[in-house]
Amino acid sequence: MRHGITKIVDRMERALTAVSAALMAILSIIVCWQVFARYVLQKSPIWVEEFSVTAIMWVGLLGAASAVWTGDHMRLKFVTNLLPRKFGIVLEIFIDAAIGCFAAFLFKQGLVLTEAMWTSQMSTIPLPIGLTYLVLPISAGFMILFAFFRIIDKILSSAKSSGEVQGDDHAY
Repeated sequence: MRHGITKIVDRMERALTAVSAALMAILSIIVCWQVFARYVLQKSPIWVEEFSVTAIMWVGLLGAASAVWTGDHMRLKFVTNLLPRKFGIVLEIFIDAAIGCFAAFLFKQGLVLTEAMWTSQMSTIPLPIGLTYLVLPISAGFMILFAFFRIIDKILSSAKSSGEVQGDDHAY
C-alpha cells in the first residue's frame, strides 16, 4: 500500500509541475506578444502586467510545492551527508517538519489574504484580486501533504533498513 500512495503523490507532483510548466509557457508567449506589441505595433496591451504578476505567483508557488516532494527545495544536503546516517535522517525529518509548519502558516494566512481580497477587482482584468492569492493556500496544502508523506517515508525506510519493520506493504 505504501508504494500505491507514493505513486499517487508522484502523480500529484507531476500534475503540479505540468500546470506550472503550462503557465510558464503561456506567460512566455504573452510577455513576448506584449514586447512585440509595444515596440513594433506601438500599442501595448494593458492587461499583461496584472496577468504576469498573477501567473508568476502561481508558477513559483506551485513549483515550490512540487519541490517539497522531490526534495529539490533549498537545503544543505551536504550537512546531512556528513552526519552519521541516523542523525542525517533525523535532520531530514526535522527539515520536512519545518517545511510543513511553514506551509501551515502559509495556508492559514493565505486563506485570510484570499478572503480579504476576493471582493476587490483587478484594474485591467475583470477578475478578483483574490485569484492572485488563491495559490497561497493551494500550494501550502500540497506542501503540507508532501512534507507529511516525506516524513512518513523517511521513518518507514529508516525502520525497515534497521530491521524494525518487516512488512512495509501495509505501512500507510
